[in-house]
Amino acid sequence: MNNVSGKFVNYYELLGIDSKAGSQEVKLAYLNRVKRWHPDKNPERTAEAEEKTKVFNQAYHILGDAERRKNYDRILRFTRGKNFDEFINDDAIRNKINKAYPALKKALENVRELYALFKDSVKGDYKLHTANVAMIGGGLLYFILPADLIPDFIPLVGYLDDLAVLTTIMNSLKGEINAYRSWKETGMKGHFKKST
Repeated sequence: MNNVSGKFVNYYELLGIDSKAGSQEVKLAYLNRVKRWHPDKNPERTAEAEEKTKVFNQAYHILGDAERRKNYDRILRFTRGKNFDEFINDDAIRNKINKAYPALKKALENVRELYALFKDSVKGDYKLHTANVAMIGGGLLYFILPADLIPDFIPLVGYLDDLAVLTTIMNSLKGEINAYRSWKETGMKGHFKKST
């Protein structure tokens, strides 16, 4: 959902469709883009074609499912044309965790690590697949923004949906999070060196 510059990617614009497009139109636009940018059809630009294909797949994964699309549209309304830094930053994470009930604070501490992984990836210090960066960014936006499924002002329950979303993300990225922890300790992941 984001690119290297930290701006939120509009999947509708990426696929060249209107936000009111039906599921058939989304699928057709996706297939046309993937066909055009398939790595086999772009042998001189294989790396670029592979990356674009991954982003198109992520766009279709989100826009092709009604529930994911609804959540994406909600996030898109809040972030249109703005940098992630305006929403996801050290102060926003700290403030949200500090407002949580004591019973949830311990569980929410894992959010700091997820945020650090996101931040290091967006800055280019740590290599993380675009789809994973998008997943983390979407989860963090859901966590930060007050307009989620269950409003945060509802005692205790208001944080449970945030925690559920972030726990799902952390569980699905468990291997990557462990590799990130190792990178933080050793300073190496592949050819990326930890900046000091």
